[in-house]
Amino acid sequence: MSTQTLDQSRLTELSEQQLQRPWRKKPRKFTLSVILAVIIPAAIVAALFVYSDIPGVIVLVVIYFPLQAIAAGISAWLTRGTRSIGDSFIIVTALGATVFSLVVLVSVLGSLILRGFRALSAHFLYQNSVYINPSTPLEYGGIGHAMLGTFLIVGIASLIAVPVGIATAVYITEVRGRAVPYVRFFVQAMSGVPSVVAGLFILTIAVSTGLFNQSAFAGGIAYAILMLPTVARTAEEVLKLIPDELRMGALALGSTRARTVLKVVIPAARTGIITAILLGVARVIGETAPLLLPLVTTMELF
Repeated sequence: MSTQTLDQSRLTELSEQQLQRPWRKKPRKFTLSVILAVIIPAAIVAALFVYSDIPGVIVLVVIYFPLQAIAAGISAWLTRGTRSIGDSFIIVTALGATVFSLVVLVSVLGSLILRGFRALSAHFLYQNSVYINPSTPLEYGGIGHAMLGTFLIVGIASLIAVPVGIATAVYITEVRGRAVPYVRFFVQAMSGVPSVVAGLFILTIAVSTGLFNQSAFAGGIAYAILMLPTVARTAEEVLKLIPDELRMGALALGSTRARTVLKVVIPAARTGIITAILLGVARVIGETAPLLLPLVTTMELF
């Protein structure tokens, strides 16, 4: 086996070499073609903006985008061949869609901030909009009634769904009775109920039959139907994470099963249960169909 050695001059030459990155070097032809593909469509569109009466949206969408795609395709064909024409079209389309989305987003946010800034004041949080119409100035009215109604309806739904949901989770994980498969099946089925179906159910069972009138309580029950499966399923998964050693230790000390659940299991899962409640509230707080459907239908009946 022979050993190959390098002389000192060769080692010095190798040590003085700098790191090369040939993939970063772009030919002048490629750079020039990209610059022309960007400048020419932009110059044509700028001239149309100045010397024509064509709306700006039509100029950008109907004229600038096709010109830019054609220019990019010609540039790619001249520098990299016919196979890169499709790549250039995809790049132009992706960049155009991104810029268009950003322009729309900035326009909407800018209009919202500029036009709605006048309405931001202290009274906006507690005044209502009973006597407000589209022609009323923004200095009048507020979201006080909406906030109060939301807190009231979500509070009623939480008073109904949270105890029932936690009790359901405790029954499934701790009691483990014979009805556990059926309870889990119904909870799973309820989690897929559309919000409009909950509103129809309350309208048919309670409002239309005269059991109680259209009120926040009816909306709270509709919300509770949607909130219950979220709380029950999340609380069930949280209770499953509690180690069995805690239960066995409490039972070994002479505690009853009910006392073990109330004093050991539930306090250990307190943070997870709070998370389940927050997820349940988040599930229903933005729903409109369970409230709007009984309201519109009841008004049409009269």
